[in-house]
Amino acid sequence: MSISDALNDLVAALTEHAEVMSGQDVSPERAVDVIEKVRLAAVRYSSETFDSSGWGSPFSDVFDDEEYVDGESDAEEIPDAAERISITGRWDFVVSDRKAWFAYVDQRLKELNLSDCAVELNNVAQAAHEILAHSDPFGAYTSHGLADGGKDWGIEEIPKTLSEMTAEERSAAAGTGAPSSGSDA
Repeated sequence: MSISDALNDLVAALTEHAEVMSGQDVSPERAVDVIEKVRLAAVRYSSETFDSSGWGSPFSDVFDDEEYVDGESDAEEIPDAAERISITGRWDFVVSDRKAWFAYVDQRLKELNLSDCAVELNNVAQAAHEILAHSDPFGAYTSHGLADGGKDWGIEEIPKTLSEMTAEERSAAAGTGAPSSGSDA
């Protein structure tokens, strides 16, 4: 696929989304379907852009703080006395079996009733993005007093993992920060 093809797919997905969402009685299933088509097309476009130019997603920081998109917050009121924590880290992975990785992601998305997200998965980072975008790795902690305060995360293809880098390379990578491929605040 080329950037032009990915752009055409994105425009088609956005056009379908606009047509469906213009109706008064949109079923939840149909709404989710067209939203996921737009997301998948945006991921494809971002992936093609990265593959072609090395630049990250043009959508990565469009909604840095999504809860305030309309000027209002949907988040619960946070008490002044609440304690806040932030977990920052980097986990690198090596996909040693591309076929097995895509099979796992495809199966996991089916289990989540999101099979349409698996259509045309062709990029290992895109596959990781789909898994993380549709799961809640810290969800188990919410019943133990931890509330989600927002997320900002990124996935990108990298030339070397942390274990392959020299100390100088790791230091330089930590100073620049990785381009974000996904964000959810």
